[in-house]
Amino acid sequence: MTKGVDIYRLQCLDSEKDTKQRRLSEVEAALGESDALRQAGQALEHTQALIKKWALRQRDLELETQGLSDKISRSEQRLYSGAVKNPKELADMQAEVAALRRRRQKLEDDLLKTMIEREEAEATHAQAQEHLDETQAHWSAQQADLAAEREILQEKLAEIEQARAALMPGIEASDLAVYQALRRRKGGLAVVQMHNGACGACGVAVSPNLEWRLRQEELVYCGNCERIIVRI
Repeated sequence: MTKGVDIYRLQCLDSEKDTKQRRLSEVEAALGESDALRQAGQALEHTQALIKKWALRQRDLELETQGLSDKISRSEQRLYSGAVKNPKELADMQAEVAALRRRRQKLEDDLLKTMIEREEAEATHAQAQEHLDETQAHWSAQQADLAAEREILQEKLAEIEQARAALMPGIEASDLAVYQALRRRKGGLAVVQMHNGACGACGVAVSPNLEWRLRQEELVYCGNCERIIVRI
């Protein structure tokens, strides 16, 4: 005959197993790269792309500005060399040099803006790197804690399985089937203790007949919620 204390212990073990298993699932889901770490890495990559963009733009502007300066220098040298005598040709050359200077001034303005953009991108990159380093350090510490907790949970679940295995021979197959069916129907709580003469789950009073049967260590069921009631 199944003893009430055995099936109650089974209920306690199964409830603890459910709790530990849920936590283990949470821990395993939390192991691995976190959203915060992934976002910090993406932010750093974005700043790296900006630095590259502005560095390339700066190089192109510097080359173009240098090319214009060389062209202006050659034009001015020819303009003031006295080799050109034709007034119209001289006027055209002066106009061209003026246009080149205006173009160079525009390039120099663009170059200055680009250099500022690059400096700002580099500052943002430094901040993003610092944030990533902090996030990485926090994540690494958290991962170590989670890995340690996972090991403890796995060990505890193994202990619970051993304790369940030791209890099973004392529980009749028919009682076990009822218990398992009740656990499915009653949200995992199939067995409760009697408390102040009443069912520990729904609070309905236990009849004298049922209380007598409890003293005989029989399995009895609450007439209201149908759970197994035990007296420990």
